[in-house]
Amino acid sequence: MFNFRDCAPGDGAQRIASLIPRLTVLQDMRKDAPLARLFATASAIHAGDTLGALSCYHALCASLLSSGARRVSGDLWLDYLLFLVLERPHAFAAMAAAGRMDEAERSAMRADLAILGELATLSGAHLYRMAAERHRELQLKPRHAKDNISLMSSAVWAGGSVRPAPAANAKPAQEPDAPAPLLSAMPPESEWLSWHYGEMELRDSYVSDEALEEVVIRLLETPDWRALCDDLWNFFAAYGCAPFLKDRLFHVKQNVFLPFSPRAGQYCTLPCYEPQRSALLSHAIRFMRGETAEPVLLAGPAGTGKTALALNLAEELPELRLVLLPRGAAFDADAVLDALKAQPLRFLLLLDDADLSAAETRALFARRAAFDFPENVLPVATARTAEGDFGSMKTIRFAYPKIAEFAEMVEALLAQRGVEAGHAAVRNACVDYQVDARDCLSVSAAVRVAEELAAVV
Repeated sequence: MFNFRDCAPGDGAQRIASLIPRLTVLQDMRKDAPLARLFATASAIHAGDTLGALSCYHALCASLLSSGARRVSGDLWLDYLLFLVLERPHAFAAMAAAGRMDEAERSAMRADLAILGELATLSGAHLYRMAAERHRELQLKPRHAKDNISLMSSAVWAGGSVRPAPAANAKPAQEPDAPAPLLSAMPPESEWLSWHYGEMELRDSYVSDEALEEVVIRLLETPDWRALCDDLWNFFAAYGCAPFLKDRLFHVKQNVFLPFSPRAGQYCTLPCYEPQRSALLSHAIRFMRGETAEPVLLAGPAGTGKTALALNLAEELPELRLVLLPRGAAFDADAVLDALKAQPLRFLLLLDDADLSAAETRALFARRAAFDFPENVLPVATARTAEGDFGSMKTIRFAYPKIAEFAEMVEALLAQRGVEAGHAAVRNACVDYQVDARDCLSVSAAVRVAEELAAVV
């Protein structure tokens, strides 16, 4: 493996420039990607453009900071290389997630891992040393070639022949001299932004962290990343690929899965809907075990917590991913289902406030009717009525709570906030709300009453 620590500046720059274009599976094609910035930095060092190298290096640092790579290794450059391997849905990861093995793809991945493993030994200090030594080389190099008079004078003082060489035997024209460095002196290394920022640790939370941490540690401790190619295949085959390695809850926008984070504690379990929660949870567990794929319809009036109950499953079943399709959302049913089918995970596909007349909804259930629905996807629809031709579905019905049940909901919400208001005070507030608002006793109404009580207790 090439040693960037002690190499000559030109050799190091040439090695970097020779590695980056050879990437295939793990290539980052963005024009402002760190790989492109590193290539530009190496080119400037090789050309003797000290100021250009300084500028390109800090553009590289800016690109590393904004690359979206997870802060995990304690080094910006290593974070980015780990991002290329683990956090992007590249062809090798998608192949493994689908449970396929293509030897050509595997060979390309092994070659790319060898390149990234070598680039992982590079540091900002190495680039600074290359630029500083190249700068000194140019300062010591004569700026102009000597003419015949100068050559003859030097020969006389050295005791050699004073006859200039015939023109026919003259040496080939010299290469043009490199321009004099614009900077008279290299800035000190302390003015080059360091890539190191701490020690290796998981600074945020991914749903697959238990396995991801082991993979990251092995990459950081293994000199030749090619040796981990099969381990990476096994990882993606078991846990899927991005974006499902990081989040549990997604919504779809133009067939792209985007994560969303509900407000903490927004979906708590409410006592009056415990039978519905138990029924839905039991059905989801059977789905996770592969015992059923029967769709579920949550039917009931608006504000009875149907959507909240479904979203709460993502918290109760950590291995389940949930994809939300709100009413009116435009999506390609085939594209969404095929993307989920290509993952080794299990998904709850939530059609919120489902409209059977919508083309997208009809396309989803048409695939199910044709026995072409992915086995790892459980459709769950919410609707205000159980009427309509949804096909064979397990129906769980909801209704507005009575005043006593409504008070229990408010008490549960207050307990979640750590507030004790007293049963009598809660019941009086619920009765006042029913009299004043003259509205249905919905979940959103219970949240409002709980917030008002929490503010005065």
